[in-house]
Amino acid sequence: ELVIAEAEVRTKKTCDIHISVDDGRSWFDGGNPMTKPFTDCTLQATNGPYITLQFTPGGTLFASFFANDPKYVSQLNRSDIPRHIFVARSDDSGRTWSTSMAYEGKEGDPGVGGSRRAQLSVDNNNPQHVYVGWQKGGFTTPAPGAARKGMLSVSHDGGRSFGPPLELSDARGGGQPRTAVDSKGVVHAVFAADTFGAPTGDAAPPRPIVYRRSIDQGRTWSALQEIDPGNVGFSFNRRQLIAVDPVSDALFVTWHGNTNPRGRRPPTNEPSTPAFDDREIMFRSSTDGGTTWSPSKTVNDDAATPNIQHYNPGISVAPNGRLDLAWYDFRNSPTPEFEGPGGNAGGMNDIYAASSFDRGGSFTKNVRVSDRIIDRNIGVWSNNAHSQTSVAVTSSDTTTYVAWQDSRNGNAVTNVEDIYFAAVQHARPVAAAADDDEEDVPGWVVVASAAAVGMGVTVLLALFVSRRRRAPA
Repeated sequence: ELVIAEAEVRTKKTCDIHISVDDGRSWFDGGNPMTKPFTDCTLQATNGPYITLQFTPGGTLFASFFANDPKYVSQLNRSDIPRHIFVARSDDSGRTWSTSMAYEGKEGDPGVGGSRRAQLSVDNNNPQHVYVGWQKGGFTTPAPGAARKGMLSVSHDGGRSFGPPLELSDARGGGQPRTAVDSKGVVHAVFAADTFGAPTGDAAPPRPIVYRRSIDQGRTWSALQEIDPGNVGFSFNRRQLIAVDPVSDALFVTWHGNTNPRGRRPPTNEPSTPAFDDREIMFRSSTDGGTTWSPSKTVNDDAATPNIQHYNPGISVAPNGRLDLAWYDFRNSPTPEFEGPGGNAGGMNDIYAASSFDRGGSFTKNVRVSDRIIDRNIGVWSNNAHSQTSVAVTSSDTTTYVAWQDSRNGNAVTNVEDIYFAAVQHARPVAAAADDDEEDVPGWVVVASAAAVGMGVTVLLALFVSRRRRAPA
């Protein structure tokens, strides 16, 4: 079974579930993971109202998200509204849910009580251990002496209850930790550190990507390790994700950024030109449990062409070890994307993907997954909403499943966006590909036609595979 989670940011403001039992050919609505009175999971539409999913090998589905009581929207400033972190579990692939609060945001804690961007991972060999990371802090730049913090809560009873939160960031603060658990139960976390304030007149320093691990189910953590120099500013070094190879325990990290730590984007509302730096799909790997990391690699194969932007990679590893990435890609846009007041704006993009059959040593040629280009002048991708997040990707041994936000049914009046889905079928097994000297031979032969899943302004999604097959309830 396939499950998609998405959030509708303009009207219902809920996190919704969709289920397919026929390999994505058709979809029906799942159950509601949210609990009253915390029925708004879209308060921070900027960068997408995150909801993440994971199936365990036994078929239990976990979801994490943040939510708030809508009554506070008219009573408090946005930064002061208490937002809480939730973890939900389902034993029937998302048809019904049992939901627990992993962290309670405190009322009257201005600018700090807000918690957002929950990211979840579960120990597949012992699903009693559940890890949920999030960012604690307000919407605006922290005051002097304060910092946004990278937080983590841990459950040892299958997500039914959680211990006190831990801060994984250092004194600089940081983004939400993204975690993954290997076959030995080691928890690996990556996130972007914040930076100490620069003296007046000095250029801001880059925000490095940092890594920590725990060998005792999240009770203690290794020293913080910088694995990439990162980038300066808002435009780069974002959406870091980590995945584990179930075959070798190799670690894979991807994000969008630039090899130039001080890469520059044009000022607001000015056109992008080749004089500025582009956002590329970046990748690093570790084959020794996070002790050392490979040099950074650019996955998009058009990096030599200037003035093309790439965003929000999703990552998945198939049971046989094939690594799949998919992202938003502007290489076919008739006009360059530019920087709007709320972030990136305009232009048109597609979904592109690539796979690695040798644990990230090389990647196949990029393939276009979407069947038509997506107008980013329509919808909440830009238009001062900037509501977007990682492409949803999950993998079986033969297929890569991809879902994304798409404006094809909208216009400048309705600004509708929907969730669309496609499947990429692979032509060769990992063993054959690993022995293939022709690294540029594509690892797939068929891209299924895109199909609509969620309706309305659906702007966030996640996608996972279960081995179980059931008819709709």
